[in-house]
Amino acid sequence: MPSMTNLKCLIEQNWNFLSTKKNFVACSAGVDSTTLLSIFKSLGWHVEAIHVNYHLRGEDSNKDQQHIELFCKKNNIPFHLKSIDLGKQLKEKKGNLQEEARKVRYEFFETFIQQCEDNYIILGHHIDDQIETFLMHLARKSGIMGMSCMLPLNNQYARPFLTIKKDEIISYATSQNIEWREDVTNQTNKYTRNILRNILIPKLKKLHPNIDQDIQLLIYKFQDNQKILEEKIKPIQETIIEKNFLAFEIFDHLSENETNELLRALGVTSNYLTEIKKLRNSQRGKFIKLKKETPFQSIHFDNDGFNFISKQSVTKKKPELIIEEVSSLPTNFNTHEIYVDPNQLKGDLILRKWEVGDRMKPIGLKGSKLISDIIKDAKIPSHLKSDVIVLTDSEVIIWCVNIKVGANANANEKSDKIWKISVR
Repeated sequence: MPSMTNLKCLIEQNWNFLSTKKNFVACSAGVDSTTLLSIFKSLGWHVEAIHVNYHLRGEDSNKDQQHIELFCKKNNIPFHLKSIDLGKQLKEKKGNLQEEARKVRYEFFETFIQQCEDNYIILGHHIDDQIETFLMHLARKSGIMGMSCMLPLNNQYARPFLTIKKDEIISYATSQNIEWREDVTNQTNKYTRNILRNILIPKLKKLHPNIDQDIQLLIYKFQDNQKILEEKIKPIQETIIEKNFLAFEIFDHLSENETNELLRALGVTSNYLTEIKKLRNSQRGKFIKLKKETPFQSIHFDNDGFNFISKQSVTKKKPELIIEEVSSLPTNFNTHEIYVDPNQLKGDLILRKWEVGDRMKPIGLKGSKLISDIIKDAKIPSHLKSDVIVLTDSEVIIWCVNIKVGANANANEKSDKIWKISVR
């Protein structure tokens, strides 16, 4: 652990890359964040303070805000405020206080992150916070991701104090005459974290003085395992995002930890794991409807795997017909575009959804075939069947879009004019 004489040097050495960034310290008025703000300013790094006033502690909340504002004014530090009556908001729409406060806080942080890739949120978490987080996640059986706890650097979020004990931060702040405010609610044992901080952890330390170091070692091990998990899951995640599909042959070989990590990476909570396992042994047409917070609307069982229906696909735009005049035919044809002779078309072209009873004459087939059978042969997932579109002239269907090309009105080498038709 660093001695207090070199705490500032340790930040400068280990986090020097932040010297060229725009740093926003999330400041609560407590010793951790106020000390961070002071160190960054003394190093000459660009630093600004951001503060959320939830108005949950009456005048104490306002005094915290005033303390940071005064500190920033004295030290010529820009100050940004998010003011919200969280108690009133919870009465109106209900919810968990800690979860809602975190949501508000991180939404505020993201407004700065999104402005520039060189903007960093600086958080004051330290070893004691990490130990508390580990024990909370242990009690919740949070899995490898949860047991990995907080990372010193996670994208544009930095925690320079994560290897430092709170006692050491207090000692440094005292030696530098840094003033801070104590949150009196930290002394009450209303919340699980306070029970751990004030009762359980002190007793554990009496029984096992080196418990901090031992838990840190466990966290590092979990973090290593988490990295391995993420590397394995990333290509599967990317395939699902691209194709909205997860093959059973892949799903069936995933361990529970791997499946949980996949759901986390997709933005789907692990609470759905049991339902997804049941769906795996279901039948075609069955599905799970997901909550609004997830990026997907539902997960459907299909012949060979799960179809993930994204919210974007549900609200997709109306397809657009693209017609280009070309001078020649391609060497290879596919079902995603057709080449027609406009002189053979009857009336106007119409792009529409298929209807029951629709038929077309596909290339290579003597007679006609029901569109419903063409869709079935193509193994289109049941929940996507209704979205299949066809292109017709005034008499016949000339294309089951992206699935089957019709035999009518096709251009050939003798055609005076050739239209290349695609759908966007």
